[in-house]
Amino acid sequence: MTVMMSALDSLEAAFAKDVLQLTDADYGFLNSVAGAGIIAGALVNVLFVKKLPTFLLMGSGALLVSVGYMIYAFSEFFWTAALGFFLLAFFLSFANTGFLTFYQKHIPVDIMGRVGSLYSLFEAVFIILITGLFGVLAIGASIQHIVMTGAAVMLVMAVVLCSFLFISAKRRTSGVFSADQSKQT
Repeated sequence: MTVMMSALDSLEAAFAKDVLQLTDADYGFLNSVAGAGIIAGALVNVLFVKKLPTFLLMGSGALLVSVGYMIYAFSEFFWTAALGFFLLAFFLSFANTGFLTFYQKHIPVDIMGRVGSLYSLFEAVFIILITGLFGVLAIGASIQHIVMTGAAVMLVMAVVLCSFLFISAKRRTSGVFSADQSKQT
């Protein structure tokens, strides 16, 4: 998800200028809308973070960030793009909280730094490769089609992630229930 978001961000200004025909002021305002989305998402996240399980934060956050990118990628007008930006920025705090909580709960503290560094290395390499690929594709193809395709790939990845997370959570809860039922009999 992070790799695709970073690669799509590299085309953001060109997309806004060439496809949406935004002025510099409009593009600045669009980024302000994203900033408002981040702030609003963080405030709402603070209220619900202790009440929501990690898999739900991670899965729904990733899915709704992808939906925001899809709205942005298929927008033809400023306000549609602004809605997409607001949504993706709003739900980014939920996705980040879910991913970081998962990381902190599942990686032993004594190797957390090494795992994080290795993960960051692979992430950086993939960001460079995908951003380069998008740049090369932008030479011969429409920026709008590249952004649409990137957003669609991100959405598919989010759906797959959600599926795995919800199946895993269902197995854990059904395993708990069946273990409790066997103790009662």
